[in-house]
Amino acid sequence: MGQIEDSASPRFCPKPKELRQPAPKKHQRSVFYKKPQKLVQNAVTSDWPCFLGPSHDGISPETRILDHFDQPQPGKPYLLPVWSVEKGESYSAPSVKDSLIILFHRLANNEVVECLDAETGEFHWSYEYPTTYRDRFNYLNGPRAAPTIDKDRVYTCGVQGMLHCFDLKTGHLYWQRNLAREFELDEGFFGITPSPLVEEDMLILNLGGKRGASVAGFDKYKGTLKWLSDNQWDRSYATPVTAMMYGKRVLFVFAGGMSDPPTGGLLGLDPLSGKIHFSFPWRSPRYFSVNASSPVISGNRVFISSSYDVYGAMIEVQPDLTHKLVYATRNYASHWMTPILRDGYLYGFVNSILVCMEWDTGKLIWKKRLKLGDKNGDEDPDNEILHQEFRSGADQYRDPPGSKGFGFGSLIWVDGHFLCLGETGLLACLELSPKGCRIISSCRLFSASQTWTAPVLSRGLLYVNQNLPGLDTPPRLLCYSLRVFEDKP
Repeated sequence: MGQIEDSASPRFCPKPKELRQPAPKKHQRSVFYKKPQKLVQNAVTSDWPCFLGPSHDGISPETRILDHFDQPQPGKPYLLPVWSVEKGESYSAPSVKDSLIILFHRLANNEVVECLDAETGEFHWSYEYPTTYRDRFNYLNGPRAAPTIDKDRVYTCGVQGMLHCFDLKTGHLYWQRNLAREFELDEGFFGITPSPLVEEDMLILNLGGKRGASVAGFDKYKGTLKWLSDNQWDRSYATPVTAMMYGKRVLFVFAGGMSDPPTGGLLGLDPLSGKIHFSFPWRSPRYFSVNASSPVISGNRVFISSSYDVYGAMIEVQPDLTHKLVYATRNYASHWMTPILRDGYLYGFVNSILVCMEWDTGKLIWKKRLKLGDKNGDEDPDNEILHQEFRSGADQYRDPPGSKGFGFGSLIWVDGHFLCLGETGLLACLELSPKGCRIISSCRLFSASQTWTAPVLSRGLLYVNQNLPGLDTPPRLLCYSLRVFEDKP
């Protein structure tokens, strides 16, 4: 563990007793379309309080979720928005707790945190602060990291490292830190993107700072620095995760961003002290590359993957919290999507190709280029598309807006099936198994590029970021109801 001197310790501001939750009011940038149907009595519901959902793996515990939305059933409408709100520049996914949703984006020259009603889109509170970030590759200039909600608090980390803690219901600012200034952080290739992780009383971030601190732990209540890891690997674009192994909590950080020479890999740490149990180097040798997908964990095994040259690796944590390499595979390589593990198989997009890989062995089961109208996708028996894509980069494999291809897709799993959001606004319900891929239903929500933010699901409502303007629509956060209709007696 490195030095824990905290010369920039933030000032903590307790919430005044007389401060009350503001009443919701009409949002100036929102449109309300219709009231969603009520939840059926036996539906299981959940918050989506952080990146990748309540269990940090893209899996939702909700039930009674609509899986057919491309063909209207008698007396039942197409999938239409419940509400939408025009948003600024951002790749940040929203987070939801109870009846509130947090939208984090950039308007003009300010990063803005907004709290909205999750069912109506009405406005509760907002907070904004200036930003000067300009993306060096001409992508969007807004935040990337998803807000993290823990009990009654919201944590946000902006693209230039402004870390804030708010009261969820009132918007009261408890504390803030300028991480870039305090820890000498550079902006990397795409700014600061890992989302904050809450573990017990600790708020954990992958910093990659010049103070010898790849990872930092802060007191989540007061924002004070508790520990710094003693590692020089640069900040990645992957959000840390924790898991229980051998009766102990272990923190896994997939580090590695802009460094020369390129370095990075998987760190196993004690989340309460920052002590490093092991480090496993795993990063592309290309300078213009990063580690971007979160580790996937099952039992005492951890799967990591990175696009360009290095592909995927399975690590097994030992009883003494050291590690060993189980296998390296060329059959999965995440550009940025974190794959989802179900029933012993890993599913995810390798750039624009949907892949099923066996968890225990790394064996490729199948891969398909997902397109509407083709229930089974495009076969690639010789494995050439997969490896050619790794070698050649991503852009030439993108599908233009309005096409039937999903391009770089995102997955979440809920109620026995997968929801797939394509990068130009296609939505599909998929049945994925080792036997193959079946499109249960599909529809186009809008037609716009860079829909790279994974969808969010809470209480039967699906939230989708349209990050770029469409032909006749601005960038928006859209809410759709996937609640099943009340069963008739």
